[in-house]
Amino acid sequence: MKFRITDTDGKAQLLSENEFWLGTHAKWNTEVKDGVTVARITAGCSQKGFSAREGIVFRPDIDWTDVEYMGIESHCDYWCRPFFGTDPRQMPSRVILLLLRRGEKYQCYLTASDDTFQTLIRSGEEGMEFLTYSNCDGLRVCDNQLAYVYAEGKDPHAIIRLCAETVARELGNGLRMREERVVSDVFEYLGWCSWDAFHIHVTHEGLLEKVKEFREKNVPIHYAIIDDMWADVPNLNKIPKDRPLIEMCRDMHASPMRSFEGDPIRFPKGMEAAISDMKEGGIPHVGIWFPTTGYWLGVTEDGELAKEYGDCLAYGDGDDQKRYVVKPDLKSAFALYHGLCKKVASWGADFVKIDNQGLHRTNYYNIKPIGQSARALHAAIDSATASVFGGALINCMGMPSECMYNRPISAISRCSDDFIPEDYAWFAKNILECAYNGLLQGQYYVNDWDMWWTDDAQAKKNSLCHAISGGPIYVSDQMGRTRPEVLLPLAFADGRLMRPDNSAMPTRDCLTADPTKSERIFKLRNRVGEAGLVAAFHINTERPTVSGTVSPMDAGLTGDCAYYEYFTGACGVLKAGEEISLTLENMDECRLYTFVPLHPSGITLLGRLDKYIGIKAITGRVMNVVTLYEGGKVGFVAPEGTRVYSERRELPVEQSGVLSFVIADKDECVLRFESK
Repeated sequence: MKFRITDTDGKAQLLSENEFWLGTHAKWNTEVKDGVTVARITAGCSQKGFSAREGIVFRPDIDWTDVEYMGIESHCDYWCRPFFGTDPRQMPSRVILLLLRRGEKYQCYLTASDDTFQTLIRSGEEGMEFLTYSNCDGLRVCDNQLAYVYAEGKDPHAIIRLCAETVARELGNGLRMREERVVSDVFEYLGWCSWDAFHIHVTHEGLLEKVKEFREKNVPIHYAIIDDMWADVPNLNKIPKDRPLIEMCRDMHASPMRSFEGDPIRFPKGMEAAISDMKEGGIPHVGIWFPTTGYWLGVTEDGELAKEYGDCLAYGDGDDQKRYVVKPDLKSAFALYHGLCKKVASWGADFVKIDNQGLHRTNYYNIKPIGQSARALHAAIDSATASVFGGALINCMGMPSECMYNRPISAISRCSDDFIPEDYAWFAKNILECAYNGLLQGQYYVNDWDMWWTDDAQAKKNSLCHAISGGPIYVSDQMGRTRPEVLLPLAFADGRLMRPDNSAMPTRDCLTADPTKSERIFKLRNRVGEAGLVAAFHINTERPTVSGTVSPMDAGLTGDCAYYEYFTGACGVLKAGEEISLTLENMDECRLYTFVPLHPSGITLLGRLDKYIGIKAITGRVMNVVTLYEGGKVGFVAPEGTRVYSERRELPVEQSGVLSFVIADKDECVLRFESK
C-alpha cells in the first residue's frame, strides 16, 4: 500500500504503509462494522507539515473490468452534481460518493469530512485515488480521521443508505438522518420567493403588490421569502434595473453590507412595517434571506454591522477579494447568527434562509482546518435558528461534505444550482442534480429543489418534480404571472402540501448510466407509507422519443399492486413482477404512477385523483372507514357493486374499467366503503 505525502513547500514523498521517513508516515486503519468497511487514517509530517490542499494521497487497488460508475462531485464550493463513466482516470477532482456497478453487484465508497481533515476521491495518473487534506498549511498530525466507508451488495439504494448511516455514527458529531429531523410546519405549505419578481430591487411596495395578486387569485401562499437584497448594501441602489442578469450578479458579488437593516430607500418604513403589511395582506409567515457572510463580499469594516459585531468578524483569505466575515469559531459564529436571527424575529419574521454556506475552502483557507471551521459555523447556525425560530431554516449553497456532515439539527437544504426559467438544458441539469443528490444529501436532509415559475413553459414538469421531491415547494413568479391552476395538484385548498416520506432519487435502472444520453426514460422514486411513487421523464435532448418500463419494483414494492397514472388516468392491477411499457414522445411529456399494495379487504384506495400525491389525502383507515384531509375525487379499486357513504349521504360511484371513484364535497372527510 503506497501513500504520497506532500508538505507545505510542495515536496512529495512516496511511502509504504508504516514506513517512516524523517518522521513522515501514514497508515489506514480499517474495520468492518455491520457489513461496512470503515477506514480511518493516521499520519504525520514532521518537516514543514502537510500541504493545505494536497496533504495525503492513497491509491486503492480496484478492479475496473466491466465497471460503470456514477459519482457525486463537489464541482464548486457550493453545489454537487452527478457524473458518469467507466474509466477511473476521467473522474473529477472532488468526489464525495462513488457507486460502481459490475453486472448485478454494486460497490459504494462514501468519503467523510471529520473534525479536522476531509477526504475526497479523484482521478490520478494510475487511476482513482483518495486525497486527505486540511485546507491549512503546516498541520503535522492527522490523528485517526474518518476517511471513507465502503459497502457492497445487490441493492444499490440499500448500500448507499448503509454507508450514510455508518458515516453519521462514526463521525460522532450529532449528524442525524433525514427521518430524525423535524421540518417546521411553515414549510408544509406553498410558498413564494421574491427573487425573480424583483431581483436586488425588491421594495416594500412591490412585495405588497404581489401579495395582493395572490389574494385576488385565491392562491393559498402561506409563506414568503424576502430574498436578495432587502438590506442596506449601498452599491446595489446604483445598479440599474435593466442591467443584464450576469452583470448584475457580478456587481452583487463585489458588494459588502453596511447594516443589517432594511435599505432606507426601498424600505423607508423598515423591515418590521413591510413584514406586518405582508401578513395583513394575507401571507401568514414571512422569512428573511441572508448569506453567512452578511452579503456576498462580507460587511464593510466601518459600517453599523461591524461596529455591533466587530469582535465576531475578521478578514477571510484565499482569493483576490478579501471579505470581512464571521470568525470560524463557535463562540463568534453563534453570537453573530443568534444576534441577526433575533433582529429578524423582532421584525415579525418567522424563519430565515441562510445562503453562501460553502465558504470554508475559500474564506478560511490557511486560517482554520476545514473540519474545524465547518463544525463551528454549522453548529452555530443550527443552534441560533433552533433557539430563535424553532429550527425554521432553509440551508442554501452548502452541499459539499464539510457542510453536509456538520448540521446537527436543521432539516432542509437546497440540492441544486439556481433556477433558470424557459430552458430545456437547465431542466435536464436541474433534475439530474436534485435527483442524484437525493441519493446522498437526501439521506440526511429534506431536499429543497429550489424555486420555479408557474407560467414557465416547463411548469408542468417542474411542478411534478417538486411534488415527488419530498421537499418544500415555493415558486418565484414574477408580477402578475402566477397561474393558480398549476398549483392545484400540489396542495390542498388551504395550501398544505402532500409531501412524500423520503427524498426523491433515481430508480435502480437509472443509477449508473447518464440519462441525458440514454435511450430510456428517466425515473424518480419515492414512497408514502406502503404506497410507491414513480415519475417518468424524457431528458435526452438528442432523441425525439425514449422508452422503458415502469413497475412497483421501481419504488421498492414486491407484491401485487393497483396503480393509477395521473396524466392519462390509466389504472390497473399488476401481479408481482409485472411491468408497464412506456414511451414518451417528446421532452414535454411526463408521467406519475402511484402504486398501492392490494388491500386484504378487497378495497384498495388510490387517494385523491385530482392531486399528484393524492394518496397522501388519506389520513387514516380503520377497516373500511377512511379519513381524508379534505374531500374531492377519490379513487379506488374494489369489487363491482361497492357502495360508498359519507357521514350524511351515499356517494354515487362512477367506474372506468378497473378504476372506481366518488366525488366527495370538501368537508366530507370520512367515507365508509361497503362491498357485497
